[in-house]
Amino acid sequence: MANISLNTGLRALMTSQAALQTIGHNISNANTPGYSRQSLSIRASAPIRMQNLWMGTGVDATSVERTVDQLLQRRLTGQVSSLQRLDASLSGMREFEALLGEPGGFGLGSLLDGFFESASSLATNPDDIVQRSGMVQATAQMISQFNQLASHVDSLTVDTAQQVTVFVDQVNVVSDDIVRLNQQIAQVEAGGLAANDLRDQRDQALENLAGLMDITYHEDTNGAVRVLTGGQLLVGPQRSYEMQATIEAGASVSLMIEGATEPVTPTGGTLGGLLQFSESFLPRQSTQLDALAHNMILEVNRLHSAGVPATGPFTLLIGETPLLDQDGDGQSGDELLADAGLPFDVESGVLYVQVSQASTGGMSTHVVQVDAAATTVDEFIADLNAIGNLSAAVDSSGRVQISANGGYGFDFSARLNLNPDSAGTLGGSKASIGSQPSQDYALVDGDTLNLTGPLGPLSIQFAAGDFADISAATPEEIVAVINADGAAIANNLRAVAVGDQVFLQTAAGGAGESFSIQGGAAAAALGWAGGTVVSGSDLSATVVVGGSYTGAANDLLTFRPTMDGTVGDTDGLQIEVTDSNGVVVTTLDVGADYTPGTELGLGNGLTVSFGYGDLSATQNDAFVEHVIADSDTSDVLVALGLNSLLTGSSASDIALRADIDADPAALAASATGAAGDNGILLGLISLQNRSLGELDGATLGAAYGDMVGNVGFDIGSAQNAWGVEQFLANSLATRREQVSGVNLDEEMVRMIQFEQAFGIASQFIQVVNDINDEILSLV
Repeated sequence: MANISLNTGLRALMTSQAALQTIGHNISNANTPGYSRQSLSIRASAPIRMQNLWMGTGVDATSVERTVDQLLQRRLTGQVSSLQRLDASLSGMREFEALLGEPGGFGLGSLLDGFFESASSLATNPDDIVQRSGMVQATAQMISQFNQLASHVDSLTVDTAQQVTVFVDQVNVVSDDIVRLNQQIAQVEAGGLAANDLRDQRDQALENLAGLMDITYHEDTNGAVRVLTGGQLLVGPQRSYEMQATIEAGASVSLMIEGATEPVTPTGGTLGGLLQFSESFLPRQSTQLDALAHNMILEVNRLHSAGVPATGPFTLLIGETPLLDQDGDGQSGDELLADAGLPFDVESGVLYVQVSQASTGGMSTHVVQVDAAATTVDEFIADLNAIGNLSAAVDSSGRVQISANGGYGFDFSARLNLNPDSAGTLGGSKASIGSQPSQDYALVDGDTLNLTGPLGPLSIQFAAGDFADISAATPEEIVAVINADGAAIANNLRAVAVGDQVFLQTAAGGAGESFSIQGGAAAAALGWAGGTVVSGSDLSATVVVGGSYTGAANDLLTFRPTMDGTVGDTDGLQIEVTDSNGVVVTTLDVGADYTPGTELGLGNGLTVSFGYGDLSATQNDAFVEHVIADSDTSDVLVALGLNSLLTGSSASDIALRADIDADPAALAASATGAAGDNGILLGLISLQNRSLGELDGATLGAAYGDMVGNVGFDIGSAQNAWGVEQFLANSLATRREQVSGVNLDEEMVRMIQFEQAFGIASQFIQVVNDINDEILSLV
């Protein structure tokens, strides 16, 4: 009986000691992250039968258990993943926002305004070299900011990719820790003991891993956890599977787990946040920035390419953009203009080329047709070479090069030909006759045009080989045949194409000049009757066009007299003006009530005046004037980089044309080439407030403002989401602390409780021992 009592006392003593040890362990780890409060599980020990009584034998400490809510722990782990994702993404977005320098006047927005303000300042005095230099400097500053922002985006992308590799290494380290803990837990619990501290460490490791990436995990019957991410096994019971990060082209990152066949894309944790920032946020900013730069280049160059620099029309112009050999046959000439690797789309449209003579100021306007689906590079070059006094080629670098013959210049402006009847085909002094208007003349191989010139009869023969299609001969083709005929040259006869007419003229003017039409099938096709005598005049109805065209569309105005008569002398003499569709635009009275040289209104900002001279409807007098609203509706100049202000096509490669940077006089401020003209500058100024379709109807400034605003909105949304996630995380952490945390006050109470139990158990043993001694003394 004494032994049983002593054993009971000893059990009580040892149980109290174990409880105190557990309490001490709790107190020691009160501030240890992830630690779960432990408690000693005790129960009454098995009773024994003595003297027909079941006698208790004391207490047994069965196990040390940790207090944990597994569901709560899983929710907290998942919350950590969401919070860290937002934290990483938000950090990157704030860094990008700082690089924008907005608001504050140090960003691209103020430099865009500065560019337009410099154009406005120069517009007040377009010939001022100081103002020109100021605009070039403002343009360079704007470009530099575009380049810097693009570079910053690239740097952030690369830096983020490097950060991803660092955190992937951390994933592998934590994964190895979990495997080690799995093994230790299995070893400990194989002996029937609870590996409480090891499990706390593993829960903390899982939480750390969730902070790096989104994971799911479950525990098997042996106590080991398996961890998956994106449906792929990352941690098994006995080993981890290494994650590898590969930085690919463009600094994109591919994550592969050992043994997997498909990459994994984290959507949570720091890795998920970094990838969201680098693969979603940054590309979106880059796209918007490039779109802004692209449209800036496009719209500015559309205007500038049609301008005339301070030095006047070009004698040589080289494109900034090389053509590419897309089909790999060693030449770019057979490529469609639309498919030649140009940074801007070539559309179907027209290009107006103005060729001027330096000594006389005489100008001719030429139209080059561009079919986006059909015109090749070679065909475009051939069309340019077909223009008199102009040569074009593709140089060794693949760039289009255009040059003018000596004494001539060219440009692509929308300027008016102020003296459009330089050939004298309406009331000129030369002997001149015009054909019936027609786009295509039905000739036959072998047709002749029989004439009598100063030297006698001559016959001009038309051969099929001289035409693309002789049955639909164009005025230009007919003119080329006549002007190449030796007999015509010898007789001082020449032909010119005016609109859709062919004019046959003497080389000189005056009443003594004449020739006659004798007949021939070609003469009939042109509408000339045999026996017609064509005589010159000592008068010349000089034509002068003035004003500035304000119409919205390109057009070709044709001027024809309604009868034969003398300007300012013949009653009822009128000149009918028709557009390119043959519709009468206006009819001008130039009869007896008209004073020669007086300006007459044509509408759309234009005027015209006529000198004293003889007009002939009988001989089909006419002249044409091109009125141009847009000199390049095909955008071929912008695509080829001809007379551009800006080069490149995106924020990273936008640049100022090198020769303009070196010499501001090359800046094309004028729309006409006239001194003091500021037409191009006015167009640039209006561009500031123009809505652009490619920017969803926004202006350039508004598009940039939207970009900055969207960044701020993204950051604000992320901050709000982060605040919500942080609140949830704190709430779950508080609940976990309530469930599993160590409360020192409670531990103190339990410590006193078991300290007293330990003391009483000691006294109980002492009492039992004293009783035993007393019994022994009685024996």
